[in-house]
Amino acid sequence: MAAASAASGCSLFSPNTVVASSRSLRLENGFFFGHDLRQDDSLIYVLDLSGSMSERTGSVVEQVGKDTAADVGGSLISGVAGQGIGNAAQENVLNMDQKVELVKDHLIASLRGLPSGAEFNVIMFSDGVQKLSPVMVTANAATTNTAGAFVTRLKAGGSTSLKSAIEAGFDTQSHDLLVLTDGLPTDSSPEDILGMVRQRNADKKRRVSTVGVGSDQAKDFLTALATENGGTYTSYT
Repeated sequence: MAAASAASGCSLFSPNTVVASSRSLRLENGFFFGHDLRQDDSLIYVLDLSGSMSERTGSVVEQVGKDTAADVGGSLISGVAGQGIGNAAQENVLNMDQKVELVKDHLIASLRGLPSGAEFNVIMFSDGVQKLSPVMVTANAATTNTAGAFVTRLKAGGSTSLKSAIEAGFDTQSHDLLVLTDGLPTDSSPEDILGMVRQRNADKKRRVSTVGVGSDQAKDFLTALATENGGTYTSYT
């Protein structure tokens, strides 16, 4: 797994270049925030659903622009369809830029581009850890559609149990872990997590890549987690 295409499932450890991207990362089938998953045969998504993921992305200037667009859109719709529908439209414009909504969109798009027969699972963490499935799921049209339907209902809230989530990922047989978070863990320190991963991945059979979302992301930690484990790091701010 890398920001550039790379074959997955190999037990050899070969570090990839760290890639720091920006808000230009496109929504594209088979890609997750710049990570090309179209050749992955075994993948675990480890996704942050803590309360801060409900916050919006972008700079203050960008957010003011979205507020204006939401106000205008809501006012226009209110004039035609009534105030209630106009308020709902205004809220939808703002919600689209919540970090958790961006993650949902990228996850669904990436699932649609996984190779047929690839195995995947989704581990979500906030106060605790939850798996999409107790076992690895085989990618096909039916399972990716089902996963997508499940993902659209997810809500953000709670703390950031990142260490427990990564440990759950290492308890699977997946070749690749793809970790997304927008801040520091609350169940451990970054140093403890890096130490745990070094121990669990001493044979370097797992590739760990990372995605940082938002302006408060722990760039140094996410970079180290990726580079020490043959992965790549991308950033969306």
